[in-house]
Amino acid sequence: MPNSAEQITQITRLLSRLSSGDIEAADQVMPLLYADLHARAAAMMRREQSHATLQPTALLNEAWMRLQGNSGSDYADRAHFLRLAGRIMRNVLVDHARRRKRSKRQGGSEELAVAIGPETTQQVEVLDLQAALEKLANTDPELEQVVELRYFAGLTLRETAETLGKTTSSVHRAWELARAFLLRELSTGGT
Repeated sequence: MPNSAEQITQITRLLSRLSSGDIEAADQVMPLLYADLHARAAAMMRREQSHATLQPTALLNEAWMRLQGNSGSDYADRAHFLRLAGRIMRNVLVDHARRRKRSKRQGGSEELAVAIGPETTQQVEVLDLQAALEKLANTDPELEQVVELRYFAGLTLRETAETLGKTTSSVHRAWELARAFLLRELSTGGT
């Protein structure tokens, strides 16, 4: 995480240039964001079961390639970029799980250890989590955004509140509601 206002300003300028199609900006911003992105990828992969074949660096590289191919994206600031990166890393995990599930040799899907309740961590299939998140998005898109920012982009409550233009307490309530929804969906299998 950048530790100076100057570095955050530099990242915002580079992301603005990147949004305008400046390829050189991508080469300059990646080293500044690499530690944040790698930490988020590593956190996602730590939640994967031990038989997972995708490594954090591979997840990050695939997400970075997709981000660069995301022409026309307008990155407002670092938090917005990390949100999109989190969404793309989630999509990479889902695509990877789908490929593994289709593979007769692998025989199964990827699972994540998901901290859903206050003291509850359970293993869930990535595709089941994706289905629950899609249902949440259809039910309450704002709650799904909070999950995306907190869980996949790795933002704190305060950063999430700033990104969404809400108070920290309202984001905390939304986070708790979203977790309860997901706990119910994943516990019942969506029925």
